[in-house]
Amino acid sequence: MPPRPDRSDGVRPGGASRLRAIDPLVPVVAVVSMVVYVLHGFEGMLTRDLGIYSYAGQQVAEGVPPYLGVLNRAGPLAHVLPGAGALVARVVGLDDLITMRVLFMLMATAAVCVAYLLGRDLFRSRAAGLVTAGAMLAFHGFIQYASNGPREKTPMTLFVLGALWAVTHRRWFTAGLLTSLATLCLQTAFFSTFTAVAIGALLLAQGERLRALLRVAAGGLAPVAVLAAWFALAGSLRAAWDGFYGINRRYTVPNPLDAEREMVWEDLHTAFGASVWLLFAGTALLVLVSLAAVSRRARTAEPGLAVLPAMTAGLAAGVWWILQEYDAWADLFPVLPFAALGLGAAFAVATHGLARGPRRVVAAVLAGAAVVMALTYSVSTRDDSLEDQREATDAVLATLPPGATITSVEAPQPLVLTGRTNPTRYQMFRSGLQDYMEDTWPGGLDGFKRDLVADEPDLVAVGETVSQRWRASIQPDYVYVGSAPLWQWYARASLGEDTIADLREAAGYDPDDRHAEPLVP
Repeated sequence: MPPRPDRSDGVRPGGASRLRAIDPLVPVVAVVSMVVYVLHGFEGMLTRDLGIYSYAGQQVAEGVPPYLGVLNRAGPLAHVLPGAGALVARVVGLDDLITMRVLFMLMATAAVCVAYLLGRDLFRSRAAGLVTAGAMLAFHGFIQYASNGPREKTPMTLFVLGALWAVTHRRWFTAGLLTSLATLCLQTAFFSTFTAVAIGALLLAQGERLRALLRVAAGGLAPVAVLAAWFALAGSLRAAWDGFYGINRRYTVPNPLDAEREMVWEDLHTAFGASVWLLFAGTALLVLVSLAAVSRRARTAEPGLAVLPAMTAGLAAGVWWILQEYDAWADLFPVLPFAALGLGAAFAVATHGLARGPRRVVAAVLAGAAVVMALTYSVSTRDDSLEDQREATDAVLATLPPGATITSVEAPQPLVLTGRTNPTRYQMFRSGLQDYMEDTWPGGLDGFKRDLVADEPDLVAVGETVSQRWRASIQPDYVYVGSAPLWQWYARASLGEDTIADLREAAGYDPDDRHAEPLVP
């Protein structure tokens, strides 16, 4: 068969040697991505979930293994990776939260770069790589967490993209390793990523399928073995098992996506804006372009098509899981890489017959439009509310002695901002965690509430979504003194009337606030 014509936009064909030693577009993609993320800023509101991952990271930086510092249902890397940022911050003398956010921004930048490499190498075309990277950069929800994290879904997306890239190079051990790392960030990444990797091995490793699958398995088990050894040595293996699998398996109640479709659409449109159409288009195009793989002639003309059925299978597995369990828009992160690849694949096929010059022009226009979309979102949604949270926290704590203690009830933000430690690893009481506590805490959830009051922390930070019944359970021993962005303050009544008055002044107490009304347990 004659050699394939060189349509690679400057990328030389033929295995690893087809790539130039240095691809100048990789640093370009990195710089553009960083500009988008930096313009979005690092001072965005610290929500409850972001606060949990930040606090978990601080605990790891202090030497506390995952799940012992704070009970969480995500993977252990959701604790460890923010912990790396907190550790760097403490070594260098920087702010914990901002350093964690910068680290996760770098991971998001790396994810866009790997998206470029995935599209480039799969279709032997830098132009296709640019379109794939542009699509990944344009997803608004990904920008949101890129600089306003830390959120476990950012590194998870990076590892998913890396696993898909490893498949294109038939690096089966690496593909298994990255699949495992993605799953150890968030368990839901397993379904889409493993499916794509396993079917990719069956399609590409002809004659060595079993060997390829064994390498995938070996790569997947490697980080699991390392973490299991750490947990065993730290005496936290049971806690890790419960946090990673046991609670999810036994206590989590499924929330099917089709339960409230109108609310789901509003949630997606609010988070992704116009880029939600890129998401839908990318998923549809990946399926359509994959159909071309049944044609030998098409596969000969565009060899990258051979692996697309595996990517489509991964996409289908990811969508299937989302249909079974949907909590919020960020649950779509595992399928973002597949949607970006779908747009890159559609470009590669649609421009197959174009000469190098026009092909580059089309790619530049599409990538440029994606950058404009990303920049518009980044600048228009920049949020500096973190400063308000810092000021609100500092004002309240300034009225108390330096060693004042805080207990969090779904409000980890003041713990993160002050570097304080919660008296227990329990802070979250939703999505099955309250049922787990009911079975494991002496006296159940009611016993926990009684113990909270008995421990006499100076302040209790209560998240906005905590029920009135929960709040009533700590009264009259604790009284409402005011609020901060996303949580309310309750102070120990025995602090005295003068201190309570000072706290109320610092916290902006409003006697007409519904939380100021006395509650009956």
